[in-house]
Amino acid sequence: MAGRYGEAVAACHLARAGLRVLVRNFQARGGEIDLIVRHGTELVMVEVKTRHMRAKMAPEHSVTWIKQRKIIATANAYLRELAGRPPPVRFDIVEVSYESRTLPRVRWIRGAFSLQEAGFTWSR
Repeated sequence: MAGRYGEAVAACHLARAGLRVLVRNFQARGGEIDLIVRHGTELVMVEVKTRHMRAKMAPEHSVTWIKQRKIIATANAYLRELAGRPPPVRFDIVEVSYESRTLPRVRWIRGAFSLQEAGFTWSR
């Protein structure tokens, strides 16, 4: 439940910032991308992490190297479905921290990781 709530908050936050939400919860073999959005000419793959404000670990720390590789592989599957040459791609994390009876806090980490950092390249 917290995950879906966080994804809705993140989608609203990004839309207010001028990004266009294209896909929610894209699934491919072995992975999922929470949000795929358009930011100018870039296609942005967004991992949303939702945590209670009193959680000990920062949400971004749960996007491990293994998780990054799964997101990139899933992004590759999405890009294969597109016609023509794919646009530039960026990987962001949106952290949503919540507590009852307060507005959620949103932290948007642009370019949180890259293909090179995860040891990947695109394959079409």
